[in-house]
Amino acid sequence: MKINKGQIRISSRRKNLAFEWKRGKGHRFSYLINRIRWHFFPRIHHLSDFPSHVDIEISSACNLKCPMCYTITDEFKEKVKVGMMDFELFKKLVDECAKYNTYSIRISLRGESFIHKDVFEMIKYAKDAGIKEVSSLTHGGMLDEEKFRKLIQVGLDWLTISFDGTGETYNKIRAPNKYDEQVAKIKRFHEIKKELRITKPIIKVQTILPAISENPKEFYDTFEPIVDQIGANPLIDYSHKVDDIEYIENFTCPVLWQRLVIGSDGQVLLCSMDEYGLVIVGDVNKESIYNIWHGKKLREAREIHLKKMGVEKVAPCKFCVYPRKTEPSNVLIGDRVVPSFEYLQMDKEDLEKNSARYSTKINKK
Repeated sequence: MKINKGQIRISSRRKNLAFEWKRGKGHRFSYLINRIRWHFFPRIHHLSDFPSHVDIEISSACNLKCPMCYTITDEFKEKVKVGMMDFELFKKLVDECAKYNTYSIRISLRGESFIHKDVFEMIKYAKDAGIKEVSSLTHGGMLDEEKFRKLIQVGLDWLTISFDGTGETYNKIRAPNKYDEQVAKIKRFHEIKKELRITKPIIKVQTILPAISENPKEFYDTFEPIVDQIGANPLIDYSHKVDDIEYIENFTCPVLWQRLVIGSDGQVLLCSMDEYGLVIVGDVNKESIYNIWHGKKLREAREIHLKKMGVEKVAPCKFCVYPRKTEPSNVLIGDRVVPSFEYLQMDKEDLEKNSARYSTKINKK
């Protein structure tokens, strides 16, 4: 069973270890317990009383239209109710997470969290409630020095910035964000942390591999001195039109034993890879997280995996990256070889010609 499948760490081993050490700062024993739960509970199929981690999507909307993103597709627009989470609902969810001593929440999933008017207050509320790790994923365009200092004040623990490519490649993908401005911004964030002598928020930059394929060393050299970790991901097909996927035999998914994912409208998705909300397992407007976690729909999903009943017959498992077979490949960063992989069904020429159909998704925990 592969945990965190899709995660490729371009940073050196030493820097990756330092990242984990920094991530646990202030709660290192609790962090160690959390990592044990995260990596081993799925392997022994142990269902904890409450999820180890909860994704709370405060915004399913985004102000960018990146060509590879599923949020610009007609399918997403038809199936997903795009909007912002109500602050009162967010408080209710955080209170329940705190009651069960949930280690971490991430206030993002499909949209851009920093377009929510209450995002800073939400982070502060979660930290004041006792959530040990509050993280978010962003394209970074909404942030500036003033807002970064505010993130420090409210206690954000981890910020992941999606940053696809260098120079004009980045400008085309992440328009209207500008490459030079965004690099300078991240460099300034690093300087502020040094000036204040603080560790958090730890900052990770992530990219899709095709965006840096021509010169991965340039991408690495740009960010290695100014962020805590650099990650990358293969391009993933989320079109729901793939019919030549090769599946792992007798596959059991770890995600169903790790985390619960709540959309901005309160609908609970089957898992973090169910981008389109194909299977709704509950509604936190009406139910508790605890009852949904132990509810009938998630029990049935776990049973399908445990009994090897053919996950390829179940949406969204059929289109998920976890059950797909992969083949090894490598990324060359100067003289250093970084182990990577490719999904077997991918046709590279088709991916390049039809990039609007595809997206990358980070499930880093």
